[in-house]
Amino acid sequence: MLLYATGASGQIESFSAWQADIQIRTLEVTRNRNSINLRVVVYTENDDDAQNARLLILLPVGVGIEKLAARCDATPGPSMVPSLRATVACDLGAIPNRGFHEVTLTTTVPSNAHPKRFGVFTYSGTPDPVPGNNYAERIIP
Repeated sequence: MLLYATGASGQIESFSAWQADIQIRTLEVTRNRNSINLRVVVYTENDDDAQNARLLILLPVGVGIEKLAARCDATPGPSMVPSLRATVACDLGAIPNRGFHEVTLTTTVPSNAHPKRFGVFTYSGTPDPVPGNNYAERIIP
């Protein structure tokens, strides 16, 4: 983004602001008989790379992790049910301008019939001019 300002001499000067609009582009939740597959696509645009990009996946209560994506870690579960977790944090590294990073996760199906949701939130070390598109959620089908 190119910005203009008046300098000390009264002349107009231009400078660039470093920023990247990191966003959740896709959140798909599909249910099979014995598992749930989650697919998240994080995208960035607005002229600069998103540095130190991260993705946080919020898991519904009663869901266990079966397959975890590379560069992702789950919070510790309770000792009596170690497969249960609350969140998964993924280190996405740098995402170039107009680039994306895809993360997949497989979980168990919750036993409770009440509607359950997955939530995802992304952020980076680069200033984000549009933070409203950093979060998404879906109900388990």
